Amino acid sequence: MVHSSQQRSAPEAEPRRHVGTSIDGAPVGSLLLQVTRAHARVGTALLQEAGVASPHEIVLLYLDEHGPVPQTELVHYLGRDRSTVTATLQAMERADLVTRTSSPTDKRATTVVLTDHGRETVPRARAAWAELERRTTSPLSADQKNALLEAMTLIRDALNQS
Repeated sequence: MVHSSQQRSAPEAEPRRHVGTSIDGAPVGSLLLQVTRAHARVGTALLQEAGVASPHEIVLLYLDEHGPVPQTELVHYLGRDRSTVTATLQAMERADLVTRTSSPTDKRATTVVLTDHGRETVPRARAAWAELERRTTSPLSADQKNALLEAMTLIRDALNQS
């Protein structure tokens, strides 16, 4: 019998695994996936609060910065296939965020333009991304943030070369 004054040594517990995808032998990839999913979850919630759907905000911010652009430019920028971008733009048209018209210089091309409502939505989309950035980087020092950016850039570039 162990008396309350005596201390029993507890068996060493295994480190608790994070809830989410964890692949043995791939700790970096597993953690990147967990971070990506958490980032997307928080970002989606912030965008919903702002009244914007993802990836609509990316298109809004791009058009705000670049003005009217050919739809093919958005396909390239978003890194998605043409049909996916077309579906996104159709949804954005229904939400009165953009319009698509035939290009005045090339009748085969479509130009995408922000509507007035789209322009009014841009500040909310930008604010949602700023808040997401704040939440993402708040536990990091300036040096840690810079190191993270450098490491992620190296990883992205290495993966894009393969």
